[in-house]
Amino acid sequence: MKKIAVIGAGGSGYSVAAELVLNGHEVRLCDILHDNGKADFTEHDVMIESTGSITGTSVLHTVTTDPAIAMEGAELVVCCTISNADEMTARAIAPYLKPDAAVLLSAGNLGSLIFRRVFDEARVSGVIVGETSGSLFSSRRTGENVVFFGNGNTPKDAAAFPASDTDKLVEAFRGIYTLEPVGSILEAAFNAPNLLSHISLTIVNAGAIENGPKPYYSFKQAICPSSIAIADALWKEKKAVMDALGFPCGPSPAGNFRKYADPDIHTFDDFKELTGPNSLQERHITEDAPIIGCLFLSVARAVGVDVPLYDALIKVAGAINHTDYYSEGRTLENLGLGHLRGVQVAQYFQSAG
Repeated sequence: MKKIAVIGAGGSGYSVAAELVLNGHEVRLCDILHDNGKADFTEHDVMIESTGSITGTSVLHTVTTDPAIAMEGAELVVCCTISNADEMTARAIAPYLKPDAAVLLSAGNLGSLIFRRVFDEARVSGVIVGETSGSLFSSRRTGENVVFFGNGNTPKDAAAFPASDTDKLVEAFRGIYTLEPVGSILEAAFNAPNLLSHISLTIVNAGAIENGPKPYYSFKQAICPSSIAIADALWKEKKAVMDALGFPCGPSPAGNFRKYADPDIHTFDDFKELTGPNSLQERHITEDAPIIGCLFLSVARAVGVDVPLYDALIKVAGAINHTDYYSEGRTLENLGLGHLRGVQVAQYFQSAG
C-alpha cells in the first residue's frame, strides 16, 4: 500500500483517486481549484461509487481543500488539474513535498517543465516530476460521489523532465500504473489524443453543441465523414512536424473515430457515453487550444513546417471565444524557449533540465 495524494477534484481526480483505493492504496484527494465562494473543508472516509468500465465502492482517506493535509506523508503525487493551472498547482504543493517524492501529471501537456521550474525556484530537491501522454482515464463525475469511467487502466506513454529521470518515474509508479518510457515530455505531449481529437470534433459541430439537447455526446454525435476527414488532414500536418522533430508519430484519431461509429463494434461503448462538451467555452477548447494547440503551432514554426489547417482551427477557436490564444498560450516563446530552432527543439527536451 502506498500513500498517494491526488491533486484536483474534477472528474479526472475523483476517478484516479477511486481507482487507486480499489487497488488498495491510501488516498487523500485535494480540491485545490475549488470555487472562491466555497468554504474550505476537510472530510474523512468519503465513499465514491465507480461506474462504467471500472466498478466498485472506494473509501477515500481524506477529501480536502488544504494541500498540507492532502500531501501529508505522500510518497506519490498524481496531479489531475487542468493544464492552465499548472503553475498555481505546483506552487501550492511545493512546500509539502517529501524530498524523495514522485509527481505524475495526468495528461501533462508539457506541464512537467512548469512544475520543474517552480520546484527549482522553491529549492525542492530530489523530487521526480513527469507526465503521461493523455489522461490516465477518460472519465466524468456524474454525481457528488459518483464517477463514470469510459475506459480502464491501460499502459500509458510517459516521460519526466529532465528526461534522465524518466526511468526513475517509471520505477516509482511500478505496480500502480504501467508507464511506457518515451524520449521526452514533448514527444509524450504531441502523441496525446487531445492534440487532434477535440479540436477536430468541436469546431465544426458548434451548432449542434450550442443548440442541441444536453448533454452532448461528442464521441457519438460529432463523428461523421466531415470530422473524420478533418482529423486525417490534421494528422498529416502533425506527422510532418513529428518527422521534423525525429519523433515517432501515433496513428490518426480517425481510425478510432471509425470504430466508434461502427454499430457492430462494442469495445468502446463506455467511452462513447462520456458527455461533453456542452459549450465551446469548456476545456475541450479553453484548455486544449491555448495549451497543447498553441504549443504545437509554435514548435511547427520553430522546425519550419507549415500547418495551415491546425493554425486556422486555433484562430477560429479564438474568434469564437474572443481570445488570442497564441499570444497567451503555452508557446515556445512564452516559455522562454523561442530561441530554439530546428533540431534544437527536440534536443532541449531530450537532454535539458
